Amino acid sequence: MKVAVIGAGAMGCLYGAYISKKHEVIMVDSYLPQVECIRKNGITIEELDGTTQNYKNITAEVSGEVKTAVDLVIMFVKSTFTNDALEQNKMLFQPNTVVMTLQNGAGNDRKIAEYVKKENIIIGTSKHNAINLGNGASRHGGMGATTIGSNHDATENLKLVEGILLDGGFEVVVSDDIQRIIWSKLLVNLSVNTFTAITETPIGYMIQNDYAWNFAKRLVYEAVEVAEADGTYFDRKEALESVRQVCIEAGNGYSSMYQDRKKHVKMEIDAINGAIVEQAKIYGVPTPYNSLVLDLIHAIEGGYEYLDK
Repeated sequence: MKVAVIGAGAMGCLYGAYISKKHEVIMVDSYLPQVECIRKNGITIEELDGTTQNYKNITAEVSGEVKTAVDLVIMFVKSTFTNDALEQNKMLFQPNTVVMTLQNGAGNDRKIAEYVKKENIIIGTSKHNAINLGNGASRHGGMGATTIGSNHDATENLKLVEGILLDGGFEVVVSDDIQRIIWSKLLVNLSVNTFTAITETPIGYMIQNDYAWNFAKRLVYEAVEVAEADGTYFDRKEALESVRQVCIEAGNGYSSMYQDRKKHVKMEIDAINGAIVEQAKIYGVPTPYNSLVLDLIHAIEGGYEYLDK
């Protein structure tokens, strides 16, 4: 199969590298130095056990310059760039092209639906964690299942994607309730991603400090109330435990939002805590803590110009 991964950051490189074991992979990114490094040297993955593996059976193209349609597109760009990435790379799509989003946040599938049939859209979440080392290299910081599903009749497409992921050595779970999975990922991201970006700490810190964990609880409980208003119900203790488990499993890793802050680039807050705040307005659910961190992250982004002087 021919697979294009749009977004050659930490997670995109991890998935692209593994899938290249048995499939033709094209990495697509707007950052020319990263593209050139992958073209020249392939992708290097530093594994959890300290070993390093190089994957050379990979091509790379600058976003907008790929002219060949593919069987599967995996979206790994920041949610803030989804529209631009889809428009620039629409030549990748043919009538039967399947598009899977493993991006953070909510609403990416609605953007993808403007380019392919709804039954060709696969929504997924990943428990893997990776850090972008630059020059086509990623450090694998945590691992777990990749869960996929669809809001439409996509049985055959789910089988196709499952097979490709299994070929890459990924653990795969096919869910018939993907909305619950998306909400579950949001609960993790709106607490772990956001808080570690604000405090500039590794993922595990959030459960090591009582003040940090108490703040995380408030963010999660607010979001659970919004999810319930929207029709997806969670046991609060179970929701919180799922967040805690992520902090244990990927304790030494760093969230994508943390990495964005370190690089002084725009974070995905609008598609994460921002999505909760906007959804809450529909149902009249108060979200003071999520609103606070939404404003705080944007304030941090506004300060980049002073730090970059």
